[in-house]
Amino acid sequence: MDKNTGLKTLSILTLVAVLACTGGCKSKKQTPIDTSLDSGQSTTSLQEDDTALDGLPDIDQERLLWSPATGLQTVYFDFDSFALRSDAIRTLNENAEKIRQVPNVIIQIEGHCDERGTQEYNLALGEKRALAVRDYLMKLGISGGRLVTISYGEESPVAMGRDESAWKQNRRSQFNKATR
Repeated sequence: MDKNTGLKTLSILTLVAVLACTGGCKSKKQTPIDTSLDSGQSTTSLQEDDTALDGLPDIDQERLLWSPATGLQTVYFDFDSFALRSDAIRTLNENAEKIRQVPNVIIQIEGHCDERGTQEYNLALGEKRALAVRDYLMKLGISGGRLVTISYGEESPVAMGRDESAWKQNRRSQFNKATR
């Protein structure tokens, strides 16, 4: 087992143990924005349809989903929150359109935190962030069977630094190819 696999396994086991012992973590009450679909909007157009791509040219899955310029975009969160912000909702709506175009791809949603808070707290918060993203994508018609979540807590920062400019980049959910 390599070091990264061992760290991931340890992180997951720690999260499970903490959640089992505490029933979750205490946090201030979340007031998420309303993510329900507009009552006048037809849900049939939002559901995935494997036949919708019949007759279309092959899609470059790599470019569509994973290219930094055109692929699935990262969702950001406020401090100590897993509520989806309005900019996150816009990003997820765009990401859902891309995901629908490649119906056989499994997507991993990662939850990340900044360095503040204990490791256990951040693992739990990262999981809540990943699940909030997954739940919203499912409301948009993406099959839950195509979406897997993982929390890295504070362990994989994209920005080093001990100030708000770094922390706000690390409070995120991002997308990767799921490996089986």
